[in-house]
Formats: sequence, C-alpha cells, structure tokens
Amino acid sequence: MIKMVRGVCGECRRMAALSGLVSLLAAFTGCSNKPSDVGVLARVGAHVITREDFEKEVQWRVSNQRPLPDKQALLEEMITRETRLQKARALGLENDPEVRREYENMLTARLEEHELTPRLEALKAPPDEVRSLYETNLAHYTRPAKARLALIEIKIDPKLEADKITELQSRINEARSQALTRGFTRVAADFSEDQTSRYKGGDVGWFDEGVTGYRWPDEVISAGFALNTNGAISEVIKTGRGFFLVSKLDSRPSVVTPLAQVENSLQRRLLAGKQQQLRQAFERETRAFVPVQTYPQALAALDYPTTTVAKAAEALPPTMLRTP
Repeated sequence: MIKMVRGVCGECRRMAALSGLVSLLAAFTGCSNKPSDVGVLARVGAHVITREDFEKEVQWRVSNQRPLPDKQALLEEMITRETRLQKARALGLENDPEVRREYENMLTARLEEHELTPRLEALKAPPDEVRSLYETNLAHYTRPAKARLALIEIKIDPKLEADKITELQSRINEARSQALTRGFTRVAADFSEDQTSRYKGGDVGWFDEGVTGYRWPDEVISAGFALNTNGAISEVIKTGRGFFLVSKLDSRPSVVTPLAQVENSLQRRLLAGKQQQLRQAFERETRAFVPVQTYPQALAALDYPTTTVAKAAEALPPTMLRTP
C-alpha cells in the first residue's frame, strides 16, 4: 500500500513536471510570436497598418488642417481606404490610362516642387541689378520734351519754273517779316496755305521731341524744337513740299520717372526674367537626365487631326455649345 502511494506520488511529480514544461514551451512560443505583432494596429489582407502608419496619418492631417476624429474612427478610415485600394488594384484600375496620367502629373509636379521650386524661391533681385536695369531702359521711363508749334506753309509744285519758285520764296520772306512785327498768329491767316491750321493762327498742336512720322516734314519739327524761347520764329525752311515758317507757342521739358516709383515693377521684371532662365535651365537639365532619341519619319507617318478644338466647337450646333 505504501509502495503504491509512493508510486502514485512519483507519477504525479512526473506529470507536474511535464505540465510545467508544456506551459514553459507555450510561454516561449507566445513570446516568440509577440514581437511580430508589436506596433501592429490592424491587418487588411496582406497589408499591415502599423503604429508608425497611424502616426504619419495623424501628422499629415494636422499639417494639412484635415479633420481628426477619435483614434478608433481614424483607424477605421484607414482600413476602409486600404480595402478600397486593394479592390481597385484587384480590378486593375491602377493601370487605367486616366489614373496613370493623373499619377504621372502628380509625379512631375512633385519633381518641380522638390527640385525647381526651392531654386525659384532663392532667386533675388539685388538693388544694383535693379538700378542697372533702370539705367539701361532709362528712355522708357523718360517722357520726352514737348513743344506746341505753329506753322506757315507755302506749297511748291515740283513742276513750277524757277522764277515762280523765286516768287514763292519772296512771299515766305514777306510772311516772316510781317510775323516779326504783327505777330505770327495774325500773319498765318494771311499767308499760310494749310487750310487746317491757318485760321487757328497756324497752331498745329503738341509734338514730342525726337519722334518722327508726323504729317509735317521732320526738319520743320526739328527747327521748332531748336527755337530757344516760346514765341520765337524760325528762319525760312525749304523742304520738298514747300516753304515753312515755324514758331514755338509753348514747351515742356522732358520728365524722368524716379527709380523709386518704378523699383517694384523693375524687381518683378528682373525676377520674371531670372525665373524664365531658371525654368529653361531646369528643362535642359531634366532632358539630359536620360538619353532621348526621336524618329521623325515615324512621327510624320501618324494621322493627326488638323481641326483645332476651338474650330471643332464652332462647328457644333448652337444647342450643343456650352453657355457660360
């Protein structure tokens, strides 16, 4: 009886030891599986949503001022998004031409944002370059001197004999003599053959210095600007179309716009030029990144529509055209 009890107790000890070993193995097995699940918040098919994914999603929403629900709701949104992505891939939608184009557009935009935008933002328009641009284009910022002129014209027909031309010259000389005593405006009505201005005292309006192409001979206009004082009368001027006298009725000096008034526009202009150059350099740099070979004959063989979108729209019936 005592031996039986002792045997039973020995068996119990062995069973207990075996049970402890099983428990220990189970514990080790649990420990070995646990690290793979550390930081895993969800499994969606073969995809794992980790704590790091979750934190990145939170950071993205905060930085982009997007709504941030509670943790469980956010995780559910991430799961929903992943299930949709997996189904879209299963249907082959990632290879849809429109999807590919949008994806490629996003990539090229991100390339510009990553490589071109920082260079553009670093561009400056230093004051010395702004001043240099101002001085180079000073004529553009200068309003020319102006003169208001009056004319007396006696026309010459190219077919006239020399003696007739001499008579006309005598007439213009007489007009000048009287203008010096009676006044230019009075004499213009008596002598000038220009019907538009003679009864206005010969007044033909304002002229810009250095500008050509007026309906009056350039040498006549230049002679008017050369007069030193308002009211002065020129010598007789002979041109291919006749004899002239010119008087300066009024004048205004040239005016230069100060740099301070155009500095901002010059800065914008300078930066725009630099940005254009930088964009062109970026395109050349990008083009040189990979070898490019074109096939002109293959391109020429392609059928290509000759009607533009605008013309095609015009060809549509009025009811088919969109209204703004």
